[in-house]
Amino acid sequence: MDDYEELLAEQEEEQLAEALADEHQAELEVQLEQDEQPPQIDEPPETKKLKRDLQREALVRLENAARTTADFQNVVAWWNRLDSNRERRERYHEVSRSGLDIPLDYGAKPDGEVIPYDVNDVLIKQIRKGDYIDAIFHCPFEINELVSDVDLSKILNKLSDDHKEIIFNNFVRGTSTKALGKIREQSDRNIRKVRATALKKIHKALLKVLLSRKEKGYPLTMEEKLFIEKALDGSKGN
Repeated sequence: MDDYEELLAEQEEEQLAEALADEHQAELEVQLEQDEQPPQIDEPPETKKLKRDLQREALVRLENAARTTADFQNVVAWWNRLDSNRERRERYHEVSRSGLDIPLDYGAKPDGEVIPYDVNDVLIKQIRKGDYIDAIFHCPFEINELVSDVDLSKILNKLSDDHKEIIFNNFVRGTSTKALGKIREQSDRNIRKVRATALKKIHKALLKVLLSRKEKGYPLTMEEKLFIEKALDGSKGN
């Protein structure tokens, strides 16, 4: 029995050491990327928007003027650069500790010795309270049942299975696009593109619904009003 307990203790120490090493590696990669970037200068939103518009127009001109192989390679290089910048910014927010608030450096255990980590899961807490709705519909293909708005539920229900799976796992379960790529045997970049396509479909359909409600005089929340304003400004820019 003592040997078995010692073996379990060794396995826990190895798992903790691996998790700590992964965490330090992720933090180091982010730090190195940040060190390579020039210092950011605070600029007014209007200036940032103008720069983005100019960059978008320049890229469109490059695409339209491309004729030779070298021209198309230049366009692809530009898109790769923009994608890498966007992915880097998103990675800064994806370095986490699996929901743990205490850094592993402090000797925190993945599972508590008295109360397991899973017991504090949101769904488990709801089940203990007798609320089973979210747990019953905790499935990518029934993501439409997780929202109370009828129109939004219809929009989500019309998504393809691939879009439902990526939206559910990324936004509901908090799975990173990198982890989703490994699960689906796809690249991180491909997952992000599919996610962007799904979000674009949702936003487009939701905009029609909100504009219809606005025309009929239905009250809108501040968030819905801001969504309409931002969507219309984006369509004018395009």
